[in-house]
Amino acid sequence: MKTLLPLAILLLSACSAGPAALRRGGDAYPDFSAMRAAYAEGADYSREVYPRGSAVSVFAMHGGDIEDSTARVARRIAGKDFNLYVFSGWLGPDSSRMHVTSTHFDDPDAVLLATSSVLGISVHAEADSGARVCVGGSNRLAAGLVTRRLQEAGFAAETPCERLPGTSPKNLVNLPSSGGVQLELTLRLLGRLERDREALAAFSGAVRMAASEFVSSESKSTGENK
Repeated sequence: MKTLLPLAILLLSACSAGPAALRRGGDAYPDFSAMRAAYAEGADYSREVYPRGSAVSVFAMHGGDIEDSTARVARRIAGKDFNLYVFSGWLGPDSSRMHVTSTHFDDPDAVLLATSSVLGISVHAEADSGARVCVGGSNRLAAGLVTRRLQEAGFAAETPCERLPGTSPKNLVNLPSSGGVQLELTLRLLGRLERDREALAAFSGAVRMAASEFVSSESKSTGENK
């Protein structure tokens, strides 16, 4: 297990209650390496890397003050058994400069976690109206399963995600062997999940159930084809 999250950063996270600092326009840096060189880990940003030997890896690449609440949702989806990667910016509104789009997010620890997995799941915020989640990613089958389980749990979910499809093979979440599922949550839905523990449990539980079902079906299919 690897984690680089000082106590001070944990306290700062607990006190952060401002709105998500959603990116406007293009990224300030071309990739993760360039962004990382401009800031100090442990002061300006933090990373959490938990390789748990799971077939599922959960990512929050824009946590902390970059996209509020996305890290919390990712942690709940990961639980104690799915692999987890969280990058969090801690510069308030200025944290938006640390936003690195998913296709350029090349942190070696995140890439290793993704490429050693079967399925990836990433959590993002989107500045759209309503309280819903747009489900994208390269794995249409898994995305459909996640969408169905979320709808059964009472959430407004749609797939494919035409606004933010997340289907590029370079997208970090799609690097696992079976690709990935990208969750784009509106700010209103993220706010609800931040305030309502039962809603957060229901949301994360639905995604976890779908991911486990997909991995189980993949394992059976692989075994039958041997």
